[in-house]
This record gives sequence, C-alpha cells and structure tokens, in this order.
Amino acid sequence: MKTLLQMPAVRECAAVTCSFNDGGCHAPAVTVAAAGAAASCATYVESSVRGGMREVTGSVGACARTDCTHNTNLACTAQSVKVGPGATVSDCLTYQPA
Repeated sequence: MKTLLQMPAVRECAAVTCSFNDGGCHAPAVTVAAAGAAASCATYVESSVRGGMREVTGSVGACARTDCTHNTNLACTAQSVKVGPGATVSDCLTYQPA
C-alpha cells in the first residue's frame, strides 16, 4: 500500500494566482478533475489568503481523468506532474489521453 509520501509530487505549478502556490505547490494533496476536455486542478483556489502547509510539497491525491494513461483506479501513477495554463489556468500538463 502506498502512503501520501509516495504519491506523485506536483513537480511544478505555473498557476501563480492559486493560493496554494507559493514558490511551489503547498496543498497536501491535489485532485485532478474531469470537467470537459480539461484535466484541471480542482484544488486551485484564487484568493489573497495563502493556503496549504509551507513545509509540504503538493502531491496528487486523486485523479478523475480515467482516460489518462497515468490513471489507475482514480490514482495517478506518473512519476510527477506539472500544473499550468492549458484549457484552464491550472491544468495537469502531464495528462496523456489513453
């Protein structure tokens, strides 16, 4: 069984308006959503309040994109992920259709 420490890290996040992004993702776990064609980060929050935990680097907790090659049982199996502008301001740029 994997622990959160073994889940894929958010290696890079270019969604600079996200409250969890402070020189990197500091959300304990992000969720990748399956809204339309976008593989967007559902954890994205635009706010002046800084969120997350400074000592934590975000990881992918769940992925609803069942059509992604890195998705097994709604969990991401990629080594790491990149988040940034795509169809939305915060898409999983590691997403690859199966």
